[in-house]
Amino acid sequence: MRRKEENGIASAAFRQVTLLGSGNSLGVYVPVMQLSRQLNSRGIPTEVCVLEDLYLDHIKQKVPAYKKAFHQSFTVAKKGAELARDISDCLDSIKLRQLFEGWEREGKTRFVTATGFWLPIIQQYQLFTGGLRLEVDCLHFDAIHSPSYLVYEDISDSYNHIWFYDPAGKGMSYRIAITDETPVPLHMREERYIAHGGGWGIGTYPSAVQELLQAGKRLSVLAYYREDIKPHEQIHYFMNDPEWSPWVKNEDGCFQFPPLARIEYGQAPEYRNQQTYPPLFNVIRHSAAIISKPGGYSLMESLAAATPFVFLEPFGRHEASNAAYWIKQGFGIWYEDWKAEGYSMDSLIRIHENLMLARNHSINYGGVLDAAQNNPEIR
Repeated sequence: MRRKEENGIASAAFRQVTLLGSGNSLGVYVPVMQLSRQLNSRGIPTEVCVLEDLYLDHIKQKVPAYKKAFHQSFTVAKKGAELARDISDCLDSIKLRQLFEGWEREGKTRFVTATGFWLPIIQQYQLFTGGLRLEVDCLHFDAIHSPSYLVYEDISDSYNHIWFYDPAGKGMSYRIAITDETPVPLHMREERYIAHGGGWGIGTYPSAVQELLQAGKRLSVLAYYREDIKPHEQIHYFMNDPEWSPWVKNEDGCFQFPPLARIEYGQAPEYRNQQTYPPLFNVIRHSAAIISKPGGYSLMESLAAATPFVFLEPFGRHEASNAAYWIKQGFGIWYEDWKAEGYSMDSLIRIHENLMLARNHSINYGGVLDAAQNNPEIR
């Protein structure tokens, strides 16, 4: 990558970037955290803001109940996606004003948001400052507009949009690096598949797990509640620490990835964390395939680990587009098609090889005004 001096923005590069995420979705929260670590390693200071910190307290307290309802019923979850709406009436005006006063005092002008729900807040901040010029990148981890961006289409045209997956379907665009480690060759991995339901544990993965067990397959399964765990000799269960909260900072005043434990029958779980990426990614790196709904960040994990993606029923139009895009690139397969092939490893080997080749043809997104972003020659 060329040095930033060639683009005339060396001095601007070291101004703080404010990263706007959400604890509601790990597919938003985790890449924001990874981007923060990536920029910090390059000497670019960042601040991470979590949307739920601005919610009225009584609304914030309802989030765990919504999460469990979506986990228990995929029908309820899909209906929730269809009803995405403006969240302005969920926000605490006092917290907003305190945020704006802090941003103005610190001269905040550079923002990266991974969800459309921050757009009206950015717009209000600009009005609060009397029209301060802002540099805003809107990150899209889905192949089409996700519900949060669709709600604010009238606002979003004012900002710079970064599409990680080319909407025209011609190839990869951007990625956020998860690790510098080389993917584990598929032939060196155990034939064990990881099944999960994204950050909230939603989708049809429980029925797929039962079918795969009947076919004699070995699985790693992410549990979300203790009642999800049904001991079976073919399953390794993992679970994120239920005491962890994405909007609560650790003792060092920092947000962190969700701690993970392997759940062993009759033993107390030992939840562990790490600084560079979520511990669950270690499981993904050594799995023969991901079996899940087609979440946008899960595509990024698939690419980073060169782990084939077997798609279950999508959560909304945006996830259906994700699956169609990934399959078109040769990076995934629908679960029903894979099942019809007798759960063929040959298909997974071809997909793994395609992913290995594709990893060399995407740009590592580096934040607002990044040199690679502004220079089409950098690939």
